Amino acid sequence: MANPQPDKYTKISNELLDALIRYRIPGEQMQVFLFIMRKTYGFNKKQDAISLSQFVQATGIKKPAVARAIKVLLSKNIIDVIKKDNEVAHIYEIIKDYEKWAPVIKKDNVIKKDNRGYSKKITTVIKSENESLSKASTTKEKKDNTTKDNIQKKVFMSDSEEIRLSQLLLDLIIDNNPDCKQPNDLQGWAKSTDLMLRVDKRTVEQIEYLVRWSQQDDFWHTNILSMSKLRKQFDRLILEARKKPIKENGMRLCSDKALKTMKNLEAFLNEE
Repeated sequence: MANPQPDKYTKISNELLDALIRYRIPGEQMQVFLFIMRKTYGFNKKQDAISLSQFVQATGIKKPAVARAIKVLLSKNIIDVIKKDNEVAHIYEIIKDYEKWAPVIKKDNVIKKDNRGYSKKITTVIKSENESLSKASTTKEKKDNTTKDNIQKKVFMSDSEEIRLSQLLLDLIIDNNPDCKQPNDLQGWAKSTDLMLRVDKRTVEQIEYLVRWSQQDDFWHTNILSMSKLRKQFDRLILEARKKPIKENGMRLCSDKALKTMKNLEAFLNEE
């Protein structure tokens, strides 16, 4: 039976707690935020070095989802992070000046007709209790772009699995063709990787295996030149990989976990 002790607690001001009650932090973001609070305020500290593995262990959230939650909290200016080169753990801090937090965006759509009978959608974006911005567009003539304007672009952290796998594919492509055209950044590739993980339900080990397999295959290394192409051909690559195992040099610089998965080829290819 749980028996929390009253003398062991995290000290937080009522003003900041009231701000958190008013400000909606959804699901996984709130878990990550609370863990940062526990590691800082819970030990009477303003900052603390926290690794992704600590977040995973404490919250039960997978590492890619933790990285996404941290990125959103950063974009909302709720937390701050000091990145240390070659360090596993970054230093995290809660921004207690809640007036600097990004405003919660709410939208209210009302359909009205003008004097010519054309339908108009009035989109009101509520930024705060006393501030609002209204925009109108005629749906007969053009599509309302308000929603697109308000969608925050997902940005992947440099130590995320999405970026690591994308960088791995790029490095292997460069090994095969040093003069190949390279992307300006890896965010687009990381987005395709995120879709494979989150939507297609692939695992990190599956993606890494096929990245390495495709780039050591005589045919596929000239065809798989981006993460979006890998995603498109994923099922076909599995069928091809069943016919011929990965070459030994295709497993260089593997993580121990990925290497174990790759060597057990039959188990990987039959994995649901």
